[in-house]
Amino acid sequence: MTNPLPVLLDVDTGGDDALALLLALASPALDVRGITCVAGNCALKQVVANTLTLLDAINAPPVPVAAGMDRPILEPGLSAPALHGSDGMGDLGLPAPQRTEVDLHAVEFLRRALADAAEPVTLICLAPLTNIAMLLRLYPRIGDRIERLYVMGGTFAAPGNTTPAAEFNVRYDPEAAAIVLHSGLPVTLYPLDPFMQVRLTKEEAEKLTQAKGAGARIAGGIALHYCRFFGMDFSLIGDAGTVATVIDPAGAASERRPLHVELSSGAARGATVFDRRIITDGFAREGEWTDVDVVTRVDAARYRKLMATALGAAEALDDKRK
Repeated sequence: MTNPLPVLLDVDTGGDDALALLLALASPALDVRGITCVAGNCALKQVVANTLTLLDAINAPPVPVAAGMDRPILEPGLSAPALHGSDGMGDLGLPAPQRTEVDLHAVEFLRRALADAAEPVTLICLAPLTNIAMLLRLYPRIGDRIERLYVMGGTFAAPGNTTPAAEFNVRYDPEAAAIVLHSGLPVTLYPLDPFMQVRLTKEEAEKLTQAKGAGARIAGGIALHYCRFFGMDFSLIGDAGTVATVIDPAGAASERRPLHVELSSGAARGATVFDRRIITDGFAREGEWTDVDVVTRVDAARYRKLMATALGAAEALDDKRK
């Protein structure tokens, strides 16, 4: 059996991040070395509380959790999206956590965790990239200790969700996104295009809430919250798709494309612009561009099954769905 992949997760928990954490912690394919928190879906204090609450609720091992940046590099930040509920995690009424965060800033925690690891570590970035940008600016040589960054953010061909052009994580801190995505480190970007492809039906979410495992029950509760909020008969697994791509990259189709993060103050601020032209010879590109691997589509049935199986609730799925 292959040894588990050592990973660090950077989150702004958030119901979608909670689903991703549930999958990462349940999967035998990953060795979760730590979780860092950043402001985004919620204020930083709530992000930390939600992360610790989730770990307690599933009786997770003592994974270190570190609090990081509480605002973007330049801007004051965006308002917390209402879609995540008043507590940011679907208002499930989980008990307050007993565990606490480590007494290190997330950036310093990341530096130490990477420097102390016997091998390069994969970073799974599910939030605004402020923590990661500060890490790379303060400790530029630490990039040698990063195997690859998997980043949930941006759009490829899909429209934005926070503005017509921009996805939330990138638009929340465009400067941080530019620092990280233009760093030259190996990046796999999981944008809104595949993010929108992997769904659980309302009936499946209800079955998950009746499952034996706490992780499956919480996942079902979060999915039902999103069904109610949007008035839909399905919920996305969201950021968990990024984790699924780390676990099972064969389930994702990707393209290597030049990427530019737009930092202007206009309507396109925070947009991820990809050069998707067939012929580029002789035509200039303005601004800074970096080649990244961008996931364009995923095998939704495969990732649905991967998640439900990891949570011990494969029977909750309608296996006739594609």
